[in-house]
Amino acid sequence: MFVVNGRFLSQKPTGIHRYAFEICNQLQKIGADFYVAAPHDINPDYKFEFKVVKCGSLKGHLWEQISLAQFLRKQGNPLLVSFSGCGPLTYKNQIITIHDVSHERHPEWFSKNYWRYYGYMMPRISRKAHAVITVSEYSKREIMDVLKVPEEKLNVVNCSIPTYHTQESSSGDASTVLGNDRYILSVSSLDPRKNFHRLIEAFNNIDDKTLKLYIVGMQFKAFNTPDLKKLIGDNVILPGYVDDDTLKTLYHNALFSVYPSLYEGFGIPPLESMVCECPVIGSKIEAIEEVCGDAVLYVDPYDVSDITKKMNMLINNPDLRNDLKEKGLKQVKKYSWEKSARKVLDLIEKYN
Repeated sequence: MFVVNGRFLSQKPTGIHRYAFEICNQLQKIGADFYVAAPHDINPDYKFEFKVVKCGSLKGHLWEQISLAQFLRKQGNPLLVSFSGCGPLTYKNQIITIHDVSHERHPEWFSKNYWRYYGYMMPRISRKAHAVITVSEYSKREIMDVLKVPEEKLNVVNCSIPTYHTQESSSGDASTVLGNDRYILSVSSLDPRKNFHRLIEAFNNIDDKTLKLYIVGMQFKAFNTPDLKKLIGDNVILPGYVDDDTLKTLYHNALFSVYPSLYEGFGIPPLESMVCECPVIGSKIEAIEEVCGDAVLYVDPYDVSDITKKMNMLINNPDLRNDLKEKGLKQVKKYSWEKSARKVLDLIEKYN
């Protein structure tokens, strides 16, 4: 028996929260003996079958650092596994996950409180934990370099495609978002590293002025999110967070997607795009190249003219779009939540 840190269940299912959720789903399917200890304020967007035990009266970081630690001690100090970035610093018997070290590489992208908290916590908890999970070989090298975690302590467990992309579902009410628009799609939290300033500038320079750009995602307090409003014209739309079915429909109907991120540990949206047969333009950075292989049309994310050039290429070349679709469908087959969950379980068995 082991316990999963369920703080992620109190947050919107994006990014690292998806990772934690999908791993837990697969652990349950393969018969792992565990439960998720969670706060009382579980987000209703999560639908799950794994066992959840609600505990503590606090929320957020205080729940994780105080309520969760107290609960675990009362349960006899079982092994705790955290999939979403942190764990209680005072608790010894645990495995943690570090998705990337962007807060150390680029503190200017984050709020001061976020940077101070994780800048203090991550080096200390990574030294204390039995083992550290990360999501790519690139992130592994970054953690070794920045946090000085020894290589033998690091374990790469990849992300994969969110399950809803591979399931039959309702078509989603994307019509309320886009009507009959022809559009380019970009999906991500509104985070400075996602490079939306340059994307919008590049989009405004494309040849086909009838196309629209949809940037789908939420804004979070943790990020020093740039003000995009002054860049938004009639053809640039920010619908905010959309539900899973609608997002799936948006991918399927986009001309192509663009992921111009400046820094990633893994990057799920390009894979989401590929499984929906949506061609991808992506940043030529190490993590994206590792994850996406030759299934992406790469751009220099710092070069607006290059982003514009590659968008024009895909707009005007249906054969290139079809080629990227075919390569994308092959590339996503390399990733599996079941495979990732079995790696996690193998690791847990060493310490449990």
